[in-house]
Amino acid sequence: EMKFLFVCFIIAIFIIQTNADVGEDEPMSWLSVKSQEDSDGSIRYFISDEHGREVHFRGANLEGEQREISPDPVRPIDPTLFEGKCPINVAAYPEPLICEVDAGKGKYNQSTQYLSMNDFAQMRALGFNGLRLCLSWSLLEPTPGTYSEVYLRRIEQIVGWAAEQGLYVLLDMHEDLYSRYIVGDTEHQKAPWLTASDGQDGAPQWAVKTDGWPALAIMGIGNLNLAMMKAFDNFYSNAVIDGILQGDAPGPGLQDHYIGGMAAIARRFVNNPAVMGYEIMNEPQPGTHLDFLRFGKKYLYPFYRRAIQALTGVRDGMRDCNLADSNDRDDCAYPDLGVHDKHMFLVEPNSVRNLLDFTPQISEPVSEYPNIVYAPHVYTHCFTIDQVLHLPDWIHYPPSFDFAYASAKEEAKAMKTAMFVTEFGNSPYDDMKLMKNTLESQDKFRTSGFVWSWKNNCYGNCDFNGSWSMFSPTPFNGPLEQGDQNGPLYEGRAKLLQRIYPRAVAGNLIDYLFDPDTGSFVLHANCSQLQPAQSIDPSVQTWIFIPSVVPYESLLLSGPAELIDTQTFPDNNKILRVSVTPQCGSGGADSVYSIKIGPAKAVQEIEYKLKMHKYEARKLKESYQRIQQHMLDAYDSSQHLDDHEFHPHPPTPKPSGEKTDHDLATAMFGLYRAVHTMVVRAGTLLSQNSSLPFLHSL
Repeated sequence: EMKFLFVCFIIAIFIIQTNADVGEDEPMSWLSVKSQEDSDGSIRYFISDEHGREVHFRGANLEGEQREISPDPVRPIDPTLFEGKCPINVAAYPEPLICEVDAGKGKYNQSTQYLSMNDFAQMRALGFNGLRLCLSWSLLEPTPGTYSEVYLRRIEQIVGWAAEQGLYVLLDMHEDLYSRYIVGDTEHQKAPWLTASDGQDGAPQWAVKTDGWPALAIMGIGNLNLAMMKAFDNFYSNAVIDGILQGDAPGPGLQDHYIGGMAAIARRFVNNPAVMGYEIMNEPQPGTHLDFLRFGKKYLYPFYRRAIQALTGVRDGMRDCNLADSNDRDDCAYPDLGVHDKHMFLVEPNSVRNLLDFTPQISEPVSEYPNIVYAPHVYTHCFTIDQVLHLPDWIHYPPSFDFAYASAKEEAKAMKTAMFVTEFGNSPYDDMKLMKNTLESQDKFRTSGFVWSWKNNCYGNCDFNGSWSMFSPTPFNGPLEQGDQNGPLYEGRAKLLQRIYPRAVAGNLIDYLFDPDTGSFVLHANCSQLQPAQSIDPSVQTWIFIPSVVPYESLLLSGPAELIDTQTFPDNNKILRVSVTPQCGSGGADSVYSIKIGPAKAVQEIEYKLKMHKYEARKLKESYQRIQQHMLDAYDSSQHLDDHEFHPHPPTPKPSGEKTDHDLATAMFGLYRAVHTMVVRAGTLLSQNSSLPFLHSL
């Protein structure tokens, strides 16, 4: 009898394994932005698949661009050099080359060992279902008006590799400090006020127009690099550079060339659902437009709207612009470039958000185009102002890890967009202090996230603290040294990121949370708005991903839900499929179902955390709204028309009960005044040097 039971057990395991790939061969779903009433009565926007289910993503950022490290050999981009092999890794590359040496062999037929050079198979094995591919304008348009066919085919190659592994790709037009061709001006340094400072990546050399402003950073702060600031000013004004050919660009200005590059990419992927969407610009700097509230409304978001209009054909009720006139932009729609893309477009706020964990902006819809996603970055206690200014611990700012997500939620709601955190990260040394907490906040605020970053190179003075990647870097002793693509996986980091999470949710997702310490998970959803359907219909199915490293020992379903099956795949990752039953009520408790995984005590602790979160989230929302109002009072944007004539006044005092928020607003006002004073001082110093054509209007 025991032998018989053992044989039956082995057969059952075999059946589960061999039937595990249900859905593996299904085509990737088109993604879009939908809305529904949230549990608090407000309208919430979310990313949806073709079946109307809310979908969530976990993944990483992959860089594929050049940076400022010197000497900097040219990175290979010819896709033929990557067919079945991986070009040698060189220390001077800021990150190793993106490779998939076993591409074409099938989803589960590629090695995932750390030295396998199969980036996307490794991602899939870790439980990731998406990635952000960082692209470079300088590689896309190395000469004006000519978009590189080789680079476009390289992007196609990478997207194809990812799709083979079931990974969605976000195509990110990446820049940091505008361009690597902004080179620090060591000749005119005036320490400590002004120090030589380089740009990093983004614009090609011909697109860097600084009007003679030197590459000097105020107080050594790279974000206050004067040449970079002026280069951004010229980009936002769509400046036309003398002697630069228009070529295949739709117009003569800098934005025209940039939008033309995005169109060249979109034409390659217009019918490809493996592309999640396009992130229009990474961490946009405001230039010299220090009135942050008006910067978004007047400069940044109109640029985003033009790109969306050009690629989708949406007009937003406007006449078409005359591209022959580079200044005809404010009250017209960018001409339809004939792409008619239906992908999502991700828009980032002013990069100053990384300092504050909220965005000083007027949040309102960008365009009538429905598939827009708000994409803030969250680096709480990494790049926030407490770290930049070395504030004492008693100041307690940011107030919590949740604050960045609470403020982003409100900003996205006002903009009528979904939300997606496309960057977060820290040193592996700080994972338990920082990453663990921000991942919990992502769960509680029901948002997807991509960690920064996937793999890095490291040489010279670099140690573990210098690499924020998933894998330890190969140790190099010199910039031209060659070596492996990466070292072993950071196991502690992997434990935090290999999470149970909902890949698709039927109905209205109320909340969910995973505890990496106990491997426990809880999800609640409301199914009252679902149309009754058979359990085989994906629209009534919720799919929960369970990574191979998390023990799956107990499951409790409550409410109108029943288990379909648990699929175990060849990499030992699992998908738990739950169906909403036709008995789902039209409202109330009968409409809520829950999925609970893990020991009863651990599940109870998660339930308590979720209940407390509702209370804490309301307080954070109120705090954010008061801060925004104080900022409006401080800036009083309606009282001036020109940024260079901007004269803010201190915020109006508020009742003592709002002391914390009022103090914060006052601090932000003081920070603005300090920055403004430094910029004026820089202008004064530089104006004394007749060899530098520096504008006094700063």
